[in-house]
Amino acid sequence: MPDRLPDRFFDTVTLSNFALSGVFDLLVDRYGRTLRVTEQVRAELAAGRIRGYSDLELVEPALAAGSILPAEPMTMPENELFVELLRTLGSGEASCVALARYRNGIVATDDRVARSSCAERGIPVTGTIGILKALCIDQTIASREADAILSRMVKAGFYSPVRRISDLL
Repeated sequence: MPDRLPDRFFDTVTLSNFALSGVFDLLVDRYGRTLRVTEQVRAELAAGRIRGYSDLELVEPALAAGSILPAEPMTMPENELFVELLRTLGSGEASCVALARYRNGIVATDDRVARSSCAERGIPVTGTIGILKALCIDQTIASREADAILSRMVKAGFYSPVRRISDLL
């Protein structure tokens, strides 16, 4: 058994889906101090707040309280991979992939190209749908609640490949 759980590097979209649908606390409760937020993702969240998405403010108090943690600064090899990934990914996704690769972490992203980058490098990946499904499987939330949350996420702008989480259970 590992000494500790792997870090989970969350990109902006995945964090936003939960924050904008009013259930950011589900991420904090489930992942806690294994949930890592990179500086690049923090910058993207700040840009979203400036554009009027005030619910994205939920991340900073959780970081300040230590409920979730900022990612440690990149090492030289991590930064080299990050720069390489910027050719095809946004800075938030690239930072998550680079750090997860070198820190044996998991990436939480819904971005298809980022997920492919993870697959090419053998990095475990999850996303919004997988997290909602896991919350149902471990009975944190009921399937109809997951369906309602997914519906709110879609109304907030999330493109979901499925209509209902309950169809996946």
